[in-house]
Amino acid sequence: MAKVVSDLVIGRPRVRSALATLAELHRQTEPAQHAVVPTGFDRLDDVLAGGIRQGEIVMVGGKPGVGKTIAALQWARSMAQRGIVAVYLCYEHDEVSLLMRLLSCELGEMVAASSTAPTSLQYEELRGRIRDVAAGAITLRQALESDALLRQAHLRLASYADRLVLVTGSGGHTDVNAIRDITMGFDGQPIALFVDYVQKVPVFPAIPREGERVGRVIENLKQLALDQKLVVVAIAAADQAGLDARRLHSRHFRGSTALAYEADAIVVLNEKITVVSRAHLAYSPTRAEEFDRQVVFSVEKNRNGSADIDVEFEKDFPHYRFHPRGRWVAERLWTEGSNEL
Repeated sequence: MAKVVSDLVIGRPRVRSALATLAELHRQTEPAQHAVVPTGFDRLDDVLAGGIRQGEIVMVGGKPGVGKTIAALQWARSMAQRGIVAVYLCYEHDEVSLLMRLLSCELGEMVAASSTAPTSLQYEELRGRIRDVAAGAITLRQALESDALLRQAHLRLASYADRLVLVTGSGGHTDVNAIRDITMGFDGQPIALFVDYVQKVPVFPAIPREGERVGRVIENLKQLALDQKLVVVAIAAADQAGLDARRLHSRHFRGSTALAYEADAIVVLNEKITVVSRAHLAYSPTRAEEFDRQVVFSVEKNRNGSADIDVEFEKDFPHYRFHPRGRWVAERLWTEGSNEL
């Protein structure tokens, strides 16, 4: 591993014949573990042919508030539960905030699995206590001592917490070289790297034009994924045209040209109530309420399977989670050029 990284730093690619690679494959006695890592979102994993592969980048984009960080952090949780080291690098939220989101997610998992009403404090009250910990109003110990359900959620989180690494990124310091240093510290363990979000990663010396800067970042992340056999999930922000659009597409990502080229798969999140055809809403207020609870995950690029596939997952945002059992989108979605208003 050290030699590969050294070659990358000084600009020399690894040189090996196809015969040598073939011989190495013949020496393998069993399939490589963790070569494909599921996200834990069932229908999405079906589209991605099982999940995300080592050495590949999945780009995730959407408008603010649609659930990009919620989904990515939930995927990181699922991967850590499977024995993967999930490194979640976030330029928007600190470690305490992310940890409290995970604690809320565990509480939500308990709610979803429970067929009876809680016998202790109401769940809204428990979520309030978690928010108080994040705000520094009470200590974690005080929150856990207040209720058995919170203690149970904490135990669930602790069961995989050693494999989930939360890093607060700095726009002034945490460049791709710093990211490489972080991912090299796990003694050959399989790693999933999450970058939230890619437009925040700095480049030194600075590149003023965002498109060029984002292009440099994503190229370096792709090289890092290949060299260290990482699973990489990179979150992308939308440009102004995307924010104004009824339906966001990957072309609306800031620095979209480079992102689209380097990504092995692109998943775009949109609120279903916004992008579903109006014909499905005309005579059914009940359906409108149903659509408002769903987010559409559109796979616009997929090197390992079919693209232009739409699946949907139900929001549970009070618990910072999606219900991971999704559905294929059955309704017609709005597209540019249609006659709908």
